[in-house]
Amino acid sequence: MQKNLESWKIRSVESLLDTKYLRVDKETCELPNGNVIPDFYTLWQPDWVLILAQNAEGLWLMEKQYRHGSRTISLEFPAGIIEAGESPVAAAKRELQEECAFGGGAFELVAKLPVNPDRHRGHFFVVRATGVSAQGSTRFDSGEEIETLSFSTEEVMQKMRAGEICHPHQIAAFFLYGLSA
Repeated sequence: MQKNLESWKIRSVESLLDTKYLRVDKETCELPNGNVIPDFYTLWQPDWVLILAQNAEGLWLMEKQYRHGSRTISLEFPAGIIEAGESPVAAAKRELQEECAFGGGAFELVAKLPVNPDRHRGHFFVVRATGVSAQGSTRFDSGEEIETLSFSTEEVMQKMRAGEICHPHQIAAFFLYGLSA
């Protein structure tokens, strides 16, 4: 038997932290059954783009960089925050150039996904780029130090199985939108 689910009603919102890169709100929510949750915390971070990019030889471009949240050197697909007024495809082109010094080729928006539908309000966009080539030089942000690498599909899969690539959003996007192209 299918239920008709209803949205929660937000009775109040208290902003606990509001910065350029993170907002935390404490919400009082009323459920359809009348129960009240006095302290449901939600997070907002800027929308970001994930770039599944292959060069003309079919190799996947990846980045190795330090990630302070996990305190590890991480192997990831290129990604970055979408600037105000920028489309996901324009952000993908800019980020790929800035972080990897690659451009050209064909870019296609293939998905818009919630970061975490339980508590996050932001989204990430998956852009597929094919036939990109080395162009110009990198322009890292002040907190970035990135090494660009390239791998075959089998090498990417091996690195995922070995835990070298462990970002769950990136793994899911690779299997849903990278391999199916």
